[in-house]
Amino acid sequence: MTRTMTPRTMTPVRQRTPSAEIEDAVVEAALRLLAASGPASLTVRGLAAEADIAPMGIYNHFGDKNGVIDAVFRRGFEALTEAVAVADAIPDPLEALRAGLEGYRQFALGHRTTYAVMFLREVPGFIPTEESLVVAVESFAVLVRSIERGMHSGDLRSGDVQSIAQQLWSAAHGAVSLELAEMCLVDDVAGTYRSLVDTMIDGSGRIRAEAAGRAAPRARAR
Repeated sequence: MTRTMTPRTMTPVRQRTPSAEIEDAVVEAALRLLAASGPASLTVRGLAAEADIAPMGIYNHFGDKNGVIDAVFRRGFEALTEAVAVADAIPDPLEALRAGLEGYRQFALGHRTTYAVMFLREVPGFIPTEESLVVAVESFAVLVRSIERGMHSGDLRSGDVQSIAQQLWSAAHGAVSLELAEMCLVDDVAGTYRSLVDTMIDGSGRIRAEAAGRAAPRARAR
């Protein structure tokens, strides 16, 4: 008796999405939802549907909704650090400062929703993790390095590096935030920003230059 062998139907094996791809998909989904509908749309089910993954994928990879926002925050600061780090490759410390602060503005204009999560408390109640705050500080460290280089070269007056960096950052952040809110009352917004940066840099170097100028006549008098 001949037995007929029926071919076995193979069930397709669904390939699991690597963790990095899932994080990419969910972060991008969160940004789309925020831009379109605001923070109220950030639910686990909403994020999962927008990212086309199972809700359990959110819990497995992020813990909860706040974990997703923390990933947006952390990735945003990683990208910001990359944008301002162009300063590290520029030999002239003052030009490095200008380039870094322009990189800050360009990042904000190109990533408005991410910037709002990072700086404007777009998601009520969100508190970044310690790990993400460490990442965030690195973008400020780039500014600090440029100022230290300027002090060492004599282009900037000696002083409290952290304080000067905070002043420059505050001025740049204020100008960028007004631009994002469309609250600028001048036609040349980009030119006004560059003038602000020049004014701040000039103010950081002027005291040293004036002191050197006053010292020169005294030296000649001797």
